Amino acid sequence: MGLFNRVFGSSEESKSREIQAKGFEISSCSDQCDDCIGKFPKSIKVEEEANLWNSTNPYGLHIVVATGKTDWPHDATGVSKTLAHSVAKYASKYETKFNFGVDSSKIKVTVGSISSKQFESNEDYINGTVGDVLLLPFFIWIKNLNMNDVEQVLNLVIANLIDARAQSIKPILNYQEFPNIKIEIDENDSHIFLCSHKTRDKRCGLTAPIMKKEMDIYLRDLGKYRDFDDVRPGGVSVSFINHIGGHKYAANVLIYLKNGKNIWLANCKPNNVKPIIDDLA
Repeated sequence: MGLFNRVFGSSEESKSREIQAKGFEISSCSDQCDDCIGKFPKSIKVEEEANLWNSTNPYGLHIVVATGKTDWPHDATGVSKTLAHSVAKYASKYETKFNFGVDSSKIKVTVGSISSKQFESNEDYINGTVGDVLLLPFFIWIKNLNMNDVEQVLNLVIANLIDARAQSIKPILNYQEFPNIKIEIDENDSHIFLCSHKTRDKRCGLTAPIMKKEMDIYLRDLGKYRDFDDVRPGGVSVSFINHIGGHKYAANVLIYLKNGKNIWLANCKPNNVKPIIDDLA
């Protein structure tokens, strides 16, 4: 029954119903594509027998701190006096503050390869004290965020996003209290994140670039490829993030859809790329 059924287990009809109850379609397409030419090195060994359905802890908000990098220190958010560290401390402090309307109030923080032209010349961006953060599944950017303003800005913006979603209204994009920050709607239809944290596990550092290359090729064919500075609506962004767990199940693929759905796939390979992309529609 396709990729999702392969991941979740095709022998249990109850799982299919559970997947659909969570808002996902069961694909009728093959979970593999014979046209794919990309392959992982034979030296990469991963665990493929585990049942991973419902094996991760849910979270209500995912904050991605843009760094323009593809690998990071072992503790990617642990570098003091940086925006990433301030956001991580915020998430820990306020992990029970918000009701996101899902099963968890947890805030997940990662750093990512998404870049900005500011990294070319802005010393504060280069040093990591100021930067851009993406709030998912809201598809909202907070840009030019200073590490010293994290708590006040995030408290305001997150609360507004929750209220706006509950009332089905547009979120506030301007805050007079913080004239230097920019709040922008992300115009992509989907964000796909691949763990590339080679410092934590070389399997992710090797598999992620291969997966991204295959995804980018197919997305270009579909006219949906988007780089970080391409703001045309309707695209799909593919980028790297740091350690998310489950390295032995590489390649790990996190997918966020504009309609609010998100899913984490493991044990993905290059010949799964086209079915994954096709299932985004």
